[in-house]
Amino acid sequence: MTKRRGSKFKIDRPGKLKRFRNDWSGRKNLKLLKEHKGRLAINWEIGVGKSHNIDDVIEAAVNGDFYDLVVCLEPTRLLIDERRWIGNPPPGIKIVNLRPRPKQNCGPRLDREWTELEQKGLGLLGREEICGLCKRRKCFWPQQYGKALKHTQVVFATQAHLERSPFFIEQLKKWTKAESVLLLLDEAGFICKPLRREIMFQDIEQFSNVLKAYARKAKKSKKIKRWLYLLKVLLTAKTRDLQSAQWTFYPLSPAQSIKLQKIGHKLYGDGFNFIAYHLVQFGKSIVNSRERHKTGNISYAIQPFVDCDVIIYSGTAEHEFLKFRIGKDFANPFEKYRFVHRGTVWYNIASRLGTRSYFNRNAPQILDFYAQLIGERVSQGKRPLLIARKRFIQICVDELNRRLKDFGYGHIKAVRAEKDTVLSSKKVVPIINYGMIGINKFQDFECAFCLTGYYVNERIVNSILQDIVASDQHIPIKIKTSGIPRRRAAKVINYKDRFYDVGELAQMALAQQEMDVVLQAVGRVRPYTKPREVITFQCSSHPRMDFSREFNNIGEARSYFSIPSRKAHKTATTKERVEKARREGFSQAEIAKKLGLNIRTIKRYWS
Repeated sequence: MTKRRGSKFKIDRPGKLKRFRNDWSGRKNLKLLKEHKGRLAINWEIGVGKSHNIDDVIEAAVNGDFYDLVVCLEPTRLLIDERRWIGNPPPGIKIVNLRPRPKQNCGPRLDREWTELEQKGLGLLGREEICGLCKRRKCFWPQQYGKALKHTQVVFATQAHLERSPFFIEQLKKWTKAESVLLLLDEAGFICKPLRREIMFQDIEQFSNVLKAYARKAKKSKKIKRWLYLLKVLLTAKTRDLQSAQWTFYPLSPAQSIKLQKIGHKLYGDGFNFIAYHLVQFGKSIVNSRERHKTGNISYAIQPFVDCDVIIYSGTAEHEFLKFRIGKDFANPFEKYRFVHRGTVWYNIASRLGTRSYFNRNAPQILDFYAQLIGERVSQGKRPLLIARKRFIQICVDELNRRLKDFGYGHIKAVRAEKDTVLSSKKVVPIINYGMIGINKFQDFECAFCLTGYYVNERIVNSILQDIVASDQHIPIKIKTSGIPRRRAAKVINYKDRFYDVGELAQMALAQQEMDVVLQAVGRVRPYTKPREVITFQCSSHPRMDFSREFNNIGEARSYFSIPSRKAHKTATTKERVEKARREGFSQAEIAKKLGLNIRTIKRYWS
């Protein structure tokens, strides 16, 4: 491997990449994890081999008896389906794939009822009253949790489980009877999920009444007495009271929970929300995040509880921001490695024309440029993948197809990329939306062109920057676009606040929610490990490499790629048609009639 400036290792050739993949086996990464006390971040770029390494780590961890339980959480079910042991499970190892409720089996009516109960936290009631009466006795879903997980060695699930329940790993550990657990997180999109939760005042009142009704019929245990006391105080507690360490709600048993859900549903019907799980989380939440609002509602923030060995695979997450969101430090041994294929060229249009506010009015010149570039690349035998914001995809499809026809590429068709979109024809050009991850069917496409930019506002940045503190502790921030080339910067508004952590983390939060999303989308074509042509449309720099060339506007890009404007293209086309007709022996009058043009226009192009 060759060092470059700053002692950074650059993997830029297929041979180097192959050696790197062979060097860092699953067993070696487990050794690295142990050296770093069970906290490891692996920041390999998309396409380097994260998925293959995850499979190797799982296999080495189980076969080497390093852990009782390995939990692999993926962002999507598509990625779970790609795991080696899902498609080809080894004999003698108990593997569980936690799948969602099979809604199609429930039928429209029962599915609607189930969905309403799930949204209100009445899952136990649904299992008893809907699943208990269901005739589909072989349905896997009601039986896949709890005792059924005992002695399970590998669990595959989506990261949504950890987003919904911060104590999901602890629950799995309890169900499986495991002592040592390894958690593998593929990509770190979950760190951009807001940690803040809210409990409605009405729900607290109703739950207090339900608990009183339950206590009148059942023997009052110490746990129930404490719940009754805490709920009574919670109804009138101020923010300063909530920010105390004394709010511990001990979890209710399944038997207690189902009885309370039945009483609540009977008393309040569809207006009842079972908030016991939220109250337990509230008791374990970040103390300074707790807040009582004017409406009487209570909000709080809670980070995922991962008290086990963890490996996070992410090629785009900023290390310091990852540490901030999870609340724990992670070793970053691959920080000095850079992955980029020598044949990849990466252009960027640093212009605000691609933003939500400006795109509609500038779409003609943007799509005129891309339609001609797409036509040229397809004519060269290359396959472009197009990327746009979801709200603009249909506009891009319709307008690109019209322009492709206008510019003489009517045989090429732009389509919205769906699950079942057929991509066998090279004349089909798919458009995906930003945020699409876990789709690997574009890895053989040679180009990735961003038709729009992807930007967020201060509110979105704050949702992952200051959601762990109460609103009275928020430090105002602003996002400003300036400089040449244009760059977006998130900064504190008040100069006196510049020394707070928010001042440094604001830019990281902005990059995580903007450029990270862009890189994930572009990564579908594997630009770091294969020769690709990429055009992004961001007022941002690439976090790990320099752009091959950057343009300040569409005009500069058009000039560089020798793409004429619509007017210039029309002029050139008209001239070519007139000259062709002249060579064929037609007179000026005949050409004017044949082409439907004014005789003066014909004379202008005649000489």
